[in-house]
Amino acid sequence: LLLEGVLYFVSFAVPVCAIQELGVTHPLALLFAAIVSWLGAAIIFMGLLVFLKRTIVGEVPYGRFYLTSPKAYRWIAADKLVKIVIRSPFHNLINETGFLRYFFYRGMGAHISTTLRMGNGVKLPEPWAVTMGSHVHIGDEAVLAGHKVEGNVVTLDRIEIGDNVLIGARAIVFPGVTIGNGAIVGANSVVTRGTTIGPGEIWSGNPAQKIERFRLASAAMASTKARAEAS
Repeated sequence: LLLEGVLYFVSFAVPVCAIQELGVTHPLALLFAAIVSWLGAAIIFMGLLVFLKRTIVGEVPYGRFYLTSPKAYRWIAADKLVKIVIRSPFHNLINETGFLRYFFYRGMGAHISTTLRMGNGVKLPEPWAVTMGSHVHIGDEAVLAGHKVEGNVVTLDRIEIGDNVLIGARAIVFPGVTIGNGAIVGANSVVTRGTTIGPGEIWSGNPAQKIERFRLASAAMASTKARAEAS
């Protein structure tokens, strides 16, 4: 809590002091200054967290560790930094603004493209474990988790996503998952640890399973026919 308080104080203190030094008094000028200050505070906030991750925490190892082991402590420290962002008022601003999204997640170690699109409330608890190709779309409130805790053991692994992939709203992707180019993960699906989704495949459900395209087309035709008969 102390660290979080210091981060907020420093992030907002700099823009506020700048406004005071400029002596802005006109209402429109104050509005513009407030918007710029909010953006400036977000950039400072992100920069401080990236600095802490890179200099204090460092690289997070992969594998299976007891939660009481030194390797797990490194993950716990990094995880707490990301949770500060998730709790912050800047989280959705970061996810939905191209240059902020790229700056923060790349700074935290993710391999992403500038063409990445993320919906409201998307969470990447371990951004350093995520690799994405170009034109990836992630729906609202989806979670890409590079960790899984079972009892007193944590598993840390990478998530690899190809080009032109769509991950539906509220889907959950666990560590060790590979998603091929052009694949689709349905909304509310849970992709379990170690799953490999091939290029162009469609997966859905809990746990997520492959859906054949002809089954999907047949279901759509049946739905259309039923609506037509009802009308």
